[in-house]
Amino acid sequence: MVLCYYPSGTTPITPMKPGFESAVDIVNPHARRPAAGRRPWRALGMVRRLDFNTPGYRFESDPVAANEPVLEGRLRTVQLQPGLSMHGTEVIDLHNMVSRVNIKAGLRVVLALAGVVDVRIGGQRVHLRADDPSHAASAAIISMPDDALFERQWQRGKWERKLALHVTPEWLQSHGWLRTKDQLPDIAERVPSARQRPTCLNFPDTLCIKVWQPSPHALALAEQMLCHSEDPTDELSRLRLASRALELLYEALASQRVDIGSTGTLKGNLRQRDQDRMLRLRSFIDSELQKPFAQPTMIAELGRRFGLSASALQRQFRNAFGTSVNDYRRVMRLHQARTSLEQGVSITEAAYQAGYSSAANFATAFRRQFGLSPKSLCSRL
Repeated sequence: MVLCYYPSGTTPITPMKPGFESAVDIVNPHARRPAAGRRPWRALGMVRRLDFNTPGYRFESDPVAANEPVLEGRLRTVQLQPGLSMHGTEVIDLHNMVSRVNIKAGLRVVLALAGVVDVRIGGQRVHLRADDPSHAASAAIISMPDDALFERQWQRGKWERKLALHVTPEWLQSHGWLRTKDQLPDIAERVPSARQRPTCLNFPDTLCIKVWQPSPHALALAEQMLCHSEDPTDELSRLRLASRALELLYEALASQRVDIGSTGTLKGNLRQRDQDRMLRLRSFIDSELQKPFAQPTMIAELGRRFGLSASALQRQFRNAFGTSVNDYRRVMRLHQARTSLEQGVSITEAAYQAGYSSAANFATAFRRQFGLSPKSLCSRL
């Protein structure tokens, strides 16, 4: 499989095939300290076995009833464009078992932002680690010319925050990135016209997995997509997600570009230490959110705690996660309220826990966030 694009002003190069590993245990040697605390997973919800409704998805090793929870947290899949989709997970495993399903051909970009991702694709192991202080968040580019068997190893208590992008061969072809080798012009014909020469991303015609070191900007994009709280069925909201996905996809593929002497790394809005500081800040906010009746720390005080002015803290938080501190708190409290309602708490009590003195205001905010009222949710239980 050969991926190509035609950037303006590129210098002449000779397409070369990068080295690929036949199997990968991806552990990044460059250090980046992960967030100090875990996300409030239970507040995000519970995932039951029956929620895995993909045809052919099967669980093995540990029989689980259809309505039994298998994950604490949430899964999120959004079709951004025809042929381009994102899949986000923020979960803790509740069982020891193995699950299997056949997945479609295409190109996948996977970033592990926290915890451990341990899966096999076509028999090759993908082991991404971001839970060890001595390892940075890991990422991989997975080229699948054919459908393959996906196997996930479940381990009770194992947690992961992961973002995966999937593009189909049809999407790649329609955007001019997919070429067969006989479609590439002869090198001698390309040298005189550098601006029309393709820069090639040459992947083997068999399944391959390539290590990728994401920049702070790429990690920020992934965090923003995971934390995106707008309705994904809204066209503008989906456009915003798609723009971030395309930028992330570009950086991943550009990292594998075979330009000789190229230093084309993207410079993000946040330096590494600022990204780390924002992850620590979010962990602090998450720990506060797990105390439903506690008063949140004021922005100015957060700034003093983390060595920033209030305006710099707000700006960096938005750059890292795509939302303001207060909007992040509001959305997370609404998720907590929804989980409480699903566990039988009254609407009045859930509103109070979420910080709303008015049940009507709570219902309005709840409907905007989830597309249904608290009363409608309770009636479905």
